[in-house]
Amino acid sequence: MDDNQEACLGFSLCGGVGPMTFAKLIAHFGSPHGAFVAPSLALRPFFRIAHHHEVFLLFRRTYNPEKEIQRIQNNGAWIMTQWHDDYPKLLKNINDSPICLYGKGDRNSIDFINDTCIGIVGARKNTAYGQYVAEELGRKFASAGLVIVSGMATGIDAISHKAAIEKQARTIAVLGTGIDVIYPYMNRELHDQIVKEYGLIISEYPPGFTTHPGMFVLRNRIIVGLSKAIVVVEGGKHSGTLTTARYAAENGRDVYAVPGPITSEMSVGPHILLREGAHVLSSASELLKDFGLSQESEMVTQKPTDLTGEEKTIYDLLSVKKYYVDEVARKISLSVSETLPILSLLEVRGVIGKDFDGSFIVRV
Repeated sequence: MDDNQEACLGFSLCGGVGPMTFAKLIAHFGSPHGAFVAPSLALRPFFRIAHHHEVFLLFRRTYNPEKEIQRIQNNGAWIMTQWHDDYPKLLKNINDSPICLYGKGDRNSIDFINDTCIGIVGARKNTAYGQYVAEELGRKFASAGLVIVSGMATGIDAISHKAAIEKQARTIAVLGTGIDVIYPYMNRELHDQIVKEYGLIISEYPPGFTTHPGMFVLRNRIIVGLSKAIVVVEGGKHSGTLTTARYAAENGRDVYAVPGPITSEMSVGPHILLREGAHVLSSASELLKDFGLSQESEMVTQKPTDLTGEEKTIYDLLSVKKYYVDEVARKISLSVSETLPILSLLEVRGVIGKDFDGSFIVRV
């Protein structure tokens, strides 16, 4: 690290210096290093709380960058400061971009972070409808070459990451905790899959950072900053997802909202956003078209060869047009009760799936 990068790390590690204060310091002193070594009296006006000024001065006297870098690396993480050439360009353009990013995953493959990233956010307590939508969008976006960005929380976040991994595509998880904390812990396997093979885990908080609830809200701006568009899949009336979507719009990102059943509380959030001007997203192809991409552009699908007679008949039927279960039953001259187990088995095997409206479609 050079002097400016070490200064960025110092500001990131020191309490009381946030992204906005950091930006003001750089504007005044010309560089991170210039700000970091500036006289105490010159720095004082930039700290609205006197205690924060005192904390910084004490930190500066004892700061050992080599020791801190080693501590972070010992936690299996790497560091990227705003003064690194490969700091994500889109993220750097938001008003309060992180001073540093701490990450896990292949640091040498970081260039993919500047590919077309799409943020998918939504309810933690999603419905079955929300799960299906997030899975379908995640798979189809990933198959078209998009990078899925989300927050690795329970619900829509985790579902979206897993959909990308299912397609062996890249995904980025942005944590609202220190980079050394897996939260929620139930997502440990997902965390490890991303780190080892499928992308990056990033946070603006270093190892050992004390977690508090506000960090999860702040995390969402990084999801926005990395993404060219934000897709909202479910959320309640007071969901933090609404704040994320509005922040995205304020920062020039396209916002897409998936409409849902009017009887579901989880549809309220997306419907509010739609009234505020978000794009309606009723299929993955709509967003892909906006970005000049074709759905599953790199995939060549082949008809499964291990289907039974009735399974083959249903597959051929759904290859031409989507149908509801009662329509499938009539077409193949079986009762609904006889047809459902066949459809369920094909769905479990990933051969068919349900579209947003509940009808059945071919997946492979």
